[in-house]
Parts: sequence; C-alpha cells; structure tokens
Amino acid sequence: MTRHPYRLAAALLLCAVPLAACDSPSEAHQNSPETTVVTAPPQLGEGAFTTPDDADRTDVESTAEVAALMLHSWDTTTDRTETAAAIRTKPLMSPDWAANQIEPERNAAGAPWLAAAEHQGYSAPSIVPVQGDLNQDVAPDKAIRAYTVEWTWKTRDGTTVHDVCRRQITLYLEEHDGQWEVVGHQSRDMSKTP
Repeated sequence: MTRHPYRLAAALLLCAVPLAACDSPSEAHQNSPETTVVTAPPQLGEGAFTTPDDADRTDVESTAEVAALMLHSWDTTTDRTETAAAIRTKPLMSPDWAANQIEPERNAAGAPWLAAAEHQGYSAPSIVPVQGDLNQDVAPDKAIRAYTVEWTWKTRDGTTVHDVCRRQITLYLEEHDGQWEVVGHQSRDMSKTP
C-alpha cells in the first residue's frame, strides 16, 4: 500500500477550510438571526373602543351602556363578522348568554361594512336611551334597557365612508352577587336601506 502524504494533507485541508470558515466572525454574523422590526397590528378601534373594564358592574345603567357600545364596536382589520364584538362583550354577560355568542362562518354584513373594510375602517358608536316604557326595572335584580345606537365608520387612510347606521338594541340584565350582567339582547335595524 502506497501512502500519499500530500494527497492526505490536501484532502484534510479541503475539509478544514470550510469548517474554519464557519468559525469566522463574518460567517457567524451571517448565520445569526437577523434583527427584524416587527410592526404591531393596528390597535383595535385605534384605542377608542369601550372595554368591559369601563363598566361599573354594580350599576345597571353603566353595565347596559358599556355593553350596548361594545356590541357595536367593530374593527374591519381584525373582525370577520359583527359577532366579534359580541364575543369581546362576553365578560359583561351571564355564562349562559356568553355561550350563545358564536361567530358564524360567513360575514353577512352589508355595503357599509364592506366599504369600511376597503379602507381598514372601524365603527364609532354612540347611544341614546329609548324614550317610553321600554326601559324598566322589572324586579330589584332584573332590568331592561333599550338604546338607539348610531355609528359611523372611521378609516385609517382618511377616506370618508358616508353611511351612518342606526339600530335599536334591547338589553336584558340581571344582578347576581351585586354584579349586573347581560342575560340577553336583541336588536332591530333602523338604517335606511338603498
């Protein structure tokens, strides 16, 4: 068997060069994770949305008003359907009513939602109590509150969405352990249809 020390040295050198290159500072820098700037998604409703923490749960009016506003606070950048707002309102609901808030597979929203979505829009709701005998304290621990809700769409790109939408919402509330909670709600669209 003939030995070829030069060939062996050359083969070892060919193997050692790539390995040594991996230890070089420039290669180590290239293999290290790159620093990337992560931009946060837009804040829900640009931070203007009412949250469950805004409600004084010991007060029926506060609980009802916050729930009515939350149920009409939508952000088209994150919400697939109007039910997304109801899901965010679950902390103000009884466990039984909260369990009924299930987002559907499809969005049944109409033209105003779609127009707002084209411009990353979000709703800006306001409420006014309905006049008359609809608002009642049915018992010391049961109440009904109704509101007319109007909302406009604000957009992140400055586009004006002209549609003003209106709905009447009726909330059914009960007090348990000193805390008011929504045990049911229903709404009726009052917007003009094209």
